Amino acid sequence: MKKLAALISASMLLASTSAIAEFYLGAKAGKSWLDDACTSTSACDDEDVTLGVFGGYQFWDFLSLEAGYDHLGKFDAAGLDDDSVQAFTLAPKLNLYLTDSFSVYGKFGGAYVDYGDENDASYLGAVGLQLDPHKKVAVRLEYQVLTDINNDIVRAEANSATLGVAFKFGAEEEPVMMVEEEMVVEEPVVMTKTYEASLLGSGLFALNSTELKPESEQHLGELVDFLNKYPQANVEIVGHTDSSGTEKYNQMVSEKRAQSVKNDLMKRGISANRISARGEGESNPVADNSTREGRAKNRRVDVYVPEFEYTVEQ
Repeated sequence: MKKLAALISASMLLASTSAIAEFYLGAKAGKSWLDDACTSTSACDDEDVTLGVFGGYQFWDFLSLEAGYDHLGKFDAAGLDDDSVQAFTLAPKLNLYLTDSFSVYGKFGGAYVDYGDENDASYLGAVGLQLDPHKKVAVRLEYQVLTDINNDIVRAEANSATLGVAFKFGAEEEPVMMVEEEMVVEEPVVMTKTYEASLLGSGLFALNSTELKPESEQHLGELVDFLNKYPQANVEIVGHTDSSGTEKYNQMVSEKRAQSVKNDLMKRGISANRISARGEGESNPVADNSTREGRAKNRRVDVYVPEFEYTVEQ
């Protein structure tokens, strides 16, 4: 008996977004104004234009650490005589994604403020909206307040409303599905096919969801074509997670994502009795869960096509 070996290998990295940005740098501009900086005995100009730069490191999708420099403008107010106010800031940034590309965020931290002949430490608070039109670009609209702009006359607050753009560095490209197949048959013979595991990552799942994205069609389409061509083949689907979260939650997520892949194959005409789906939670890692890259590799769905025989006629 002649034997034919074919391998389908697919790799899609799990991430809440299709790319992970580690570092980012940006700039912003807008309006600034002071609260409680004027007195009734002197002229006052407490509004100006602000410019700033910022940079940060994104640990996870929901958490970054961000530093910045803000030139808040020049003001005529109590204790300020056409003097500049500038600040060096440092704060954690917490993101809440409402869709894959749109989020709200908040910052609470500190700043070193230089105003006129005075300088002091200040609390910093900020809220904003962020749009990610591209995996390496983010646009943000932000309101920020510095609470302690103090001198010998008044205790003021510095406010700013800005529009900013950030550029991300260190993004990881999504691997594409690759298919290698050999078929050399010269006479009728019973052939045996053997397959190794394929990896399906949750880059094809919506953020924080167990449901497949529409983009899954092109990634799973070749597998569906192959199963239609060889009705003798069966499929085993096994979901996995990293060690983040509780064991019970990870088990549930792994089962639901495996079931989502099964449901997608069934919708494309693959019979349910040819597909088995199960989850193994965090119990079977392929990389180190203590690193970000390792956790991304462990969040996966394995697809096995066991060996089967079929007859080919010349």
